[in-house]
Amino acid sequence: MNKYLIKREIPNASSIPSDKLDSTGKHSEGILIDMRNEGKNIEQEHSYIAGDCVYCVYNAESVDLLKEHAQRAGMPANEITLISNELEHNTNN
Repeated sequence: MNKYLIKREIPNASSIPSDKLDSTGKHSEGILIDMRNEGKNIEQEHSYIAGDCVYCVYNAESVDLLKEHAQRAGMPANEITLISNELEHNTNN
């Protein structure tokens, strides 16, 4: 599977209450479970909320699966970018 960064533009995303974020996350995971039960390889690693956007890191076989998930979950997927490499920084050394 490839790793992707999805940018979801959601006005006032940083102001969404935690309980709403939790319910949205559970709804999204339910869709992912359904898709995996259909034999589709897709999983979410984590999300970051910043300003008016939610940035999600997903593993999937194709961009089409990410678009399908967004459509089924009723969420935007304004930009989908293949992550080509990852750098980890440790400034404590």
